[in-house]
Amino acid sequence: MAVGKVTKRTPDNLAEGTAKRTRVTAPEDTTVEMLKRSAADSPHTYIVGRTAPAFDAPAILANGQIGRVSLADFCGRFVVLLFYPGDCAGMNASDLVEFSDRCDEFDAVGCSVIACSTDSEYAHYNWRQQLERTNRGEAVIHLPVVSDRTRRISRAFGVLNEHEGQAVRAMLIIDPMQQIRVKIIGDTGMSRSVDETLMLVQALTI
Repeated sequence: MAVGKVTKRTPDNLAEGTAKRTRVTAPEDTTVEMLKRSAADSPHTYIVGRTAPAFDAPAILANGQIGRVSLADFCGRFVVLLFYPGDCAGMNASDLVEFSDRCDEFDAVGCSVIACSTDSEYAHYNWRQQLERTNRGEAVIHLPVVSDRTRRISRAFGVLNEHEGQAVRAMLIIDPMQQIRVKIIGDTGMSRSVDETLMLVQALTI
């Protein structure tokens, strides 16, 4: 009967066997690297310094009527573009009301303020009417609110939560040449400072 070769168990052999059992193969790509590559490859990843993606979409205009808003119409002016998840959240209402109340200050430095969510223009209209009723019939939002039902605008600006199908809370500043100069993304419950936004626009005009 054949007898197999017996290997003498030495400290060196034991160490080698332990190393083989405990060796962990590192993944080819880390999560950070994959995200970086995905962002670089995506045609919809717009970052600071790049031209803002053009859009023409239905909206509630500053006068409360349903119409359309095109980014090209604001060429030659600064634009503060405010993305938010939806009309129903109370934070969104207070946020936009604060910006709306100070539209004249933005206009004084050659800047327009536009809001955008994935709600329809009719949802925007009803929401605005509801806010007016709670304010004794007085309009509380005097800035255009764009409808992004197709999600194309949010996706193009890199602010779409694909899982939820809604835009995240984000603020972009676009210069008169339609270049993105500032892009800030915040948590859903984080409010945006009108004072800080205005100071950023003023700094960019110098």
